[in-house]
Amino acid sequence: MATYSNYGTSEIDFAAPGGDTAYPGNEIAKIGPITQYVYVFDLVFSTGSNLNPATSSYYWSAGTSMAAPHAAGVAALIVGKNGGQMDPAKVEAALRASADDLGKPGRDPQYGHGRVNAYRAVAPAN
Repeated sequence: MATYSNYGTSEIDFAAPGGDTAYPGNEIAKIGPITQYVYVFDLVFSTGSNLNPATSSYYWSAGTSMAAPHAAGVAALIVGKNGGQMDPAKVEAALRASADDLGKPGRDPQYGHGRVNAYRAVAPAN
């Protein structure tokens, strides 16, 4: 769970990865061709403009602005899998059925109904 996470309220429906910049160390790690501080690998690699709207690029970021697109993207995958038209209540039910239940079993104040899981949301039913 990220240090900035909003939890403990009934408003939490789902959790999604958003990264975190708070890391109590300065270790360096190499993953593939990238050598960087360890905390960087907890961030989300995203598109952006580097404060210049005319120049598109990629950058590392963290926060709800990274978690919200994860959740919205999984919802979009569910809608797409079901033909492009779907009642919002059914989308939410599919998100619940495919989420990873973290924390206490069922809905809890830290993770809501769980962390969204894109693979489980679109995988064929067994």
